[in-house]
Amino acid sequence: MKRRFALSKKMAFCLISAAMLLAGLFEGQSVAANESKYPASASASSYDTRCACDASKAVDGSLSTRWSGEGDGTWLRLDLGSAQPVSLVKIAFYNGDTRTFTFDIQTSSDGSNWLQARNAVTSAHNNQLQSFSIPVAEARYVRIVGYGNTSNDWNSYTEVEIWGGTTDGGSGNLDPAKPPSGNFDLTKWKITLPDASEIPASALAGGYEHPDWFYTDPVTGGMVFTSPNIGETTTYSTYTRSELREMLNPSMNSASSWANNWVTSTSSPSIKSHAGGVDGTMNATLRVDRVSVSGNEADKIGRVVVGQIHGPSTEPIRLYYHKRPSDSRGAVYFGTDDLDNNNTWVNILGGPNQLNPVNGIALSQTWSYEIKVTGLLMTVKVIPEGGSATTVNHTLPSGYNDKYLYFKTGVYNQNKSDTTSDQSDHVKATFFSLTHMHP
Repeated sequence: MKRRFALSKKMAFCLISAAMLLAGLFEGQSVAANESKYPASASASSYDTRCACDASKAVDGSLSTRWSGEGDGTWLRLDLGSAQPVSLVKIAFYNGDTRTFTFDIQTSSDGSNWLQARNAVTSAHNNQLQSFSIPVAEARYVRIVGYGNTSNDWNSYTEVEIWGGTTDGGSGNLDPAKPPSGNFDLTKWKITLPDASEIPASALAGGYEHPDWFYTDPVTGGMVFTSPNIGETTTYSTYTRSELREMLNPSMNSASSWANNWVTSTSSPSIKSHAGGVDGTMNATLRVDRVSVSGNEADKIGRVVVGQIHGPSTEPIRLYYHKRPSDSRGAVYFGTDDLDNNNTWVNILGGPNQLNPVNGIALSQTWSYEIKVTGLLMTVKVIPEGGSATTVNHTLPSGYNDKYLYFKTGVYNQNKSDTTSDQSDHVKATFFSLTHMHP
């Protein structure tokens, strides 16, 4: 699919976006009440006869046995006996705590014609069952096509499970035919675009889309944000963005109105009585599809902000995803300001000085984050798909009491230079769930 950016004062350039068959779910998420594991038999294109590691070992209920097949394209096929609504595949990997595996997930109703449900998926570092969601489809057969692991070309799975139905908070209910507001509650957000224009909450909730910068993914139904390196910026910023800004009472036109923002529970009673909310939690499930790959400042290449808390002039948190072109995985970390705008870096999965971490997140890998503020305690949780949660606590300065705050999310490009021949460098992310609460 080709899309074209049209920026005032800037030359036009092309954006090539590849739709990925990827759905939004992460390990540890609860399963819906109507979700169930299907009984299945298994067959394979080949297996390791030395250890009798045949296909049946992948569905025997034991993590002590395994199926193993060598080489790119070697597959394991599960037969559910009849067509069922399939939404989730769980896989445990042999020696998965020391290496990662790459594979595709395919579905079929007849065992001959296959649909690509997930492409080039990478496992996390653990030995337990890891969850990989797929767009809900009626299928009798599920096939896992392996491409080896980071140590050798063997595909080895100790257990595989197929689950049916849609899962809580995943993308099974997202409709690719609807605008973003048809799949997400955007009634209390406005958006700023890479031409520095703002779209109010009323228009956003009414079905607004931009063909280049803010639209629905035609495959997954996810909410897509893109932002070029070169574009128009808002006041006091040097970077472009396609980013939602929280508006708790959008009928109040002023974004700085107390009613449109929230405060900490440790603020004064009079301030809390005027605010739109007290304390706050934002949760998102997303994948970063692309980061910038060019520019004049090496430390800014591949860096994007995907979540924020903003104040009147400082930012309690900017959550970064950062992957250089040479990295296999991106780091996730945050910057936090004091009231004098002095920044402190806080590592989560790697950091600004620990890029390409072994536990980092690959491009197009689904992951989730939670940013929660209770009083002056800020808790940030990051969960890669198929991995475990990493949680970091940070105490905000007392100066944030009595200051209005608001969440932001989407993509805030952190690279303002572009050395590509056609000035087409950009960042892109797809969101599969987004909630914000102020108890």
